[in-house]
Parts: sequence; structure tokens; C-alpha cells
Amino acid sequence: MADLKQLNIVKELALKKERTALQALSAAQQQMAGLQQQLKTLQQYKTDYVAQITATGRDGVTVANLLLLQNFLAKIDTSLTQQRDIIARAQLAVNSRRTQWQQARQYLDSISHLISSSEQKIIDIELKKEQKLADEFAMMAHYRKLKASR
Repeated sequence: MADLKQLNIVKELALKKERTALQALSAAQQQMAGLQQQLKTLQQYKTDYVAQITATGRDGVTVANLLLLQNFLAKIDTSLTQQRDIIARAQLAVNSRRTQWQQARQYLDSISHLISSSEQKIIDIELKKEQKLADEFAMMAHYRKLKASR
């Protein structure tokens, strides 16, 4: 019985660890979603900017303005590359958090299974004791009946 109490304490600790790991995974996934949204916004900004330049360029563009536009597009491309790098690192963090959560979940499941097995063993032992007592009472009753009939 004491072992079962200790296992339940371990289970509670494992449950807390699993919940913490799940919260960390959720936070990492939310951060990843935000970063991906920022990337989409940046890509859309570039697309809109190029469309605007194309429309304006039909009327003619000076060399100086063309160089400014090219430099600005290069900065946007650099920002896109940096954002993709940040997303790649965030994906690694999500994967790491997922692994940590899976390990915590597996440990919790193992402890839960161990507790269930222990509880079943206790039940089996109790049932065997009851059966033994019932058998002993039946034998004693049968012995008394035989003795009384003689």
C-alpha cells in the first residue's frame, strides 16, 4: 500500500512535468505561427512593392531611383532570408519541445500503467485471500457436518 502511495506521488509529479512540457510546446508552436505570419506579411509587402514599382516604371525611372529601388528590394530580400532563418530555428525549438513532451507523456503513461498493475495485484491478492477463507469455512462446515452426522 505504501508503494502505491509513493507511485501516486510520482504520478502527480510526472503529470505536472507533462503539463509543463505541453505548455512549452504550445508556446513554441504559437511563436512559430507568428513568425510564419510575419514572413507571409513580408512576402506580400515585397510583392505589392514590386507591383507598385512596375506600374510606376512604365512612365520611366531614373537611374538613381532604379538603384534606390534595387537597394530597397535587396534589403527586403535580406529580411526575408533572416526571417526564414529565424523560422528554421523556431522549428528546431518546436521539434525539441515536442520531443520533451512526448518523453514526459511516455513516462506518465508508464507510471499510470505501473499503478494500474499494482492495483490489480492488490485486488488479485485480496480475492485470493477471500477465496481461501471461503474454502476454509466450507471445509470446516463440511467437517462439522460429518462430525455431527456420526
